[in-house]
Amino acid sequence: MNKISQIALSGIVLFATVMPAFAASAREDNSMTLVYLFLGVCGLIIFLQLIPVFALGFGIISGIFSGKETNVKHVSVRHR
Repeated sequence: MNKISQIALSGIVLFATVMPAFAASAREDNSMTLVYLFLGVCGLIIFLQLIPVFALGFGIISGIFSGKETNVKHVSVRHR
């Protein structure tokens, strides 16, 4: 009898801890689609603003590590 009451008590405890998860999943909320759409648009805006940053960083790094030296011709400028 003691073994059956132990199993029943552990089953009740398990059921009591799992029950809020079932209650939360049964909730009907239609605004989640709009929230995810809004967050997706915000993420897209942030990503599009980071593209020039990555392009500039790539240009700077490739300019530093390129072995080319440009020959610049000095031109005299007449001042007025």
